[in-house]
Amino acid sequence: MPVPTHFKFTFRGHFEGSPEFWSFGLHFKRDVGGSGDGTLSNISESAVTSAYSTFAANAFFGTVTRLDDWRAYQIGTDGRAETAPLIHTVPVGTPIGGAGGQNYPPQIAVVVTKVAANPGPAHLGRFYLPCLAMPISTGGRISVTDAQSLLTATRTFVNAVSAAIDLPFTTDKATLYNISNRGGSTGTKQTVKNLRVGRAFDTLRSRRRSMDEAYESGADL
Repeated sequence: MPVPTHFKFTFRGHFEGSPEFWSFGLHFKRDVGGSGDGTLSNISESAVTSAYSTFAANAFFGTVTRLDDWRAYQIGTDGRAETAPLIHTVPVGTPIGGAGGQNYPPQIAVVVTKVAANPGPAHLGRFYLPCLAMPISTGGRISVTDAQSLLTATRTFVNAVSAAIDLPFTTDKATLYNISNRGGSTGTKQTVKNLRVGRAFDTLRSRRRSMDEAYESGADL
């Protein structure tokens, strides 16, 4: 399906001691106009890894959360990768989550919504963060204070990944995009203007499907 050219990043990991895996993705600008588009060679691997490591070291994430690798794709106008992806593997056993423990099952997550300026295609995008460790507050949601702290940390992370992309022939920022295959023959891209963090915990069944139930028998009546 036709889409505007862009970089697609996917962050992937697992939960220590569990068969469950997690992932989330982001899309960034790579179009530079008449000078030619950015390529994977314009991405600093060390800077992207540092951006995520700094983000996950916060006390928002359970200590069982591990980043296994991140991948960057150079997406063309046909919606397909133009080359093999850039794959950066993180050393095995590297601790990522910065919280003192794990409060909830790994499939519990909080949504981050990416909001663009114009209604219509590519106005909203979303991704789900892994294994949050924040307490439940009034109303069954995380507190406003915790949500604001997570929002600030997420913005810092996104900006750091953006800064790790050095687009050629320009000093423009590699802005965060929302991408849609709707809205015209070439799809739609919109620059993300702000982020929203949901305060209600979500359950991602895709992270639960790998874990089989286990029972303990007893308590005869």
